[in-house]
Amino acid sequence: MKGEQTDMFDILDQQLARASSPVSAVYHFPVEREVGLIRETARILEKRTGSAADRFWQMTCRRLYARYQVNGMAELQIKEALATFTYAVHAEMARAAWDEWTGDNPRGAA
Repeated sequence: MKGEQTDMFDILDQQLARASSPVSAVYHFPVEREVGLIRETARILEKRTGSAADRFWQMTCRRLYARYQVNGMAELQIKEALATFTYAVHAEMARAAWDEWTGDNPRGAA
């Protein structure tokens, strides 16, 4: 009888351990697909200069870092996401500058 109780408790402990372990994974939305955030950040950076632009950029990166950290993303993944975001913002700024230049250039359009 005593051996049966121990076995029953062992089985219950194992079932509880399985039930409490995480079953699903969290998939983060790729930062490079957050077009609104990228465009807004690029527009603000185009208007600001010097230390104001630096402060805005640092604040934006810290917010993204905190958001990913709270969601449980690993440190390396956070750094990769921030690097991707940086590249996307710079690419958007270059795209906007090119559009502006070719729009004002009379030889730019056929």
